Amino acid sequence: MTVSAVAAEKVDRLDIAGGAVLISATTEYNQKWAGMLLLDGSTDMGWCSKKGSPYPNTFLIELPRNIALKSLYIDNTNAQESSNPGISARRFKLSVSNSSAKEGFTPILEGEAAKGERKGFTIQRPVPGQWLKLEVLSNWGDPQYTELMELEAYGEPVGTAASPKPVRGVYDTNYNLMWLQQSGSQIEGCYDWDNGRLNGTTDGRVIRFQWTEDGPQIGSAIMVLTSDGSYLNGLWYENGRYQGLWYGTRVTDGRKPGCRQALDSGTKDAIGRSLDELGRAIIYGIYFDYDKATIRPDSEETLNRILKAIKARPDVKLVIEGHTDAHGSDAYNQTLSDKRAQSVVNWLVSHGIAKEKLRAKGFGESRPVADNSKPDGRALNRRVEIAIDK
Repeated sequence: MTVSAVAAEKVDRLDIAGGAVLISATTEYNQKWAGMLLLDGSTDMGWCSKKGSPYPNTFLIELPRNIALKSLYIDNTNAQESSNPGISARRFKLSVSNSSAKEGFTPILEGEAAKGERKGFTIQRPVPGQWLKLEVLSNWGDPQYTELMELEAYGEPVGTAASPKPVRGVYDTNYNLMWLQQSGSQIEGCYDWDNGRLNGTTDGRVIRFQWTEDGPQIGSAIMVLTSDGSYLNGLWYENGRYQGLWYGTRVTDGRKPGCRQALDSGTKDAIGRSLDELGRAIIYGIYFDYDKATIRPDSEETLNRILKAIKARPDVKLVIEGHTDAHGSDAYNQTLSDKRAQSVVNWLVSHGIAKEKLRAKGFGESRPVADNSKPDGRALNRRVEIAIDK
């Protein structure tokens, strides 16, 4: 087996940050106990059925590409055993399709999950597929509810990944209509909820962005777009804590959000607007070599957006902040964030910004915008921020 194949088998294919997305669940208790939380990489939160929901409890999940899964882990850790004995999911069946989320499913695994614990299962005959159907068939005895806290799956990619659909467009979300503009990997937009604005980046499937609302309020979010471009699903955070789901379907009937006119009539500089209104902006899209402060070439587009915002505000002094996730020691992350913030300052100075207008400061892992125990949260915490220097 090649080194790359071994590495591929260590990647959890059911992580939001890696492009896995829940398409549907037959039952969910509420947004704090939702199917999408099976893909967040943590047993701190999970899924619960509505009271008395009949079996099977079915989940449809899309992977970013065809994967030949070799193992599945069903994790019931932190299911409410003390207050509701037997609430853990028990019998299940896993099927896979390489054609669509609606048809072509082949059963590949049946088993019995452990009560209140994590248990792994080997898939003897891997079948490549992009869509998974997990059916929970019973629990360990609770007569009213069933819980499941986390799913993991491991395997190798098969074939060539399809080109991603454009993210740009209008979506009908649980926070009203949302409009996304896309330029390369850069995302800007708005949504009809408390004058909502957003800016961030996408790899064509996973979107990471800052959102702002009247109040003022500021937070971050991670969303995944399905391969056909029709559906977004994800999680949003405020003050470093998970707050709820954010999901919606692409609008094809010509509807437009009211915020779009206001956005068109104002500044199109989303980073600058955040500075003007909130005094700071969260920046996604500046990438560094692993464990280094070397800026990668694919950061150029985002850096040029920052450059444009700074040049449009000649009298403003700024702090360039570096932020890491919580992997590694506090001291190591502090040093790394200092160096990365200074690298951004150096880039800006080399492109015409006066040195005295900028100051670099690292915060390490001390100011998370999301939960560091989850892969999606860590992806949001790895960022640069720019703030007005007071």
